[in-house]
Amino acid sequence: MSIQYENPWFKVVRDGRFHYVVENKADNGAAVLALLDDKEFLLLRVKRMAHAGIQREIPRGYGEPGETSLACARRELAEETGYLIDESRLRLLGRFKPNSAILASTIDLYLAQVNSSDLTEQRDDEAEAVERISVADMRQLLRDGAIQDGFTLAALAHYFNSFSASPAEYR
Repeated sequence: MSIQYENPWFKVVRDGRFHYVVENKADNGAAVLALLDDKEFLLLRVKRMAHAGIQREIPRGYGEPGETSLACARRELAEETGYLIDESRLRLLGRFKPNSAILASTIDLYLAQVNSSDLTEQRDDEAEAVERISVADMRQLLRDGAIQDGFTLAALAHYFNSFSASPAEYR
């Protein structure tokens, strides 16, 4: 096994004839599906250099050294949306391997119970906007193929398979 390339964010490892990417700090990273007032999801509108146009995504990010994925989820939600909540209002939905063929990453997916009154923080400028989407409209966006980000799709799959009847089920 040898490192073929490395930068501050990731390294490319060669193991025999296979290559894969190890993302630094991904072992405690998190992605957060935020449900606002039990009726709307919060999605970010983000321009990603690897893809044309604007992507709709849930907040996500790498963990800081010594930070748990739960603490990372809370921090990323606050940084990217401006909503600051207590960790007790985050629930682990599941784990996600974004591309098991070439990425060594496994990311924890969380559901955040957010209230309108939690908007206390200024958000960073990573996203162009924070969009509110009703549960019914989210289902339509999924049917239309308008959501393509893997983290968002995985979190929504966990959510809709766990809480299909109503958002209040998880309380």
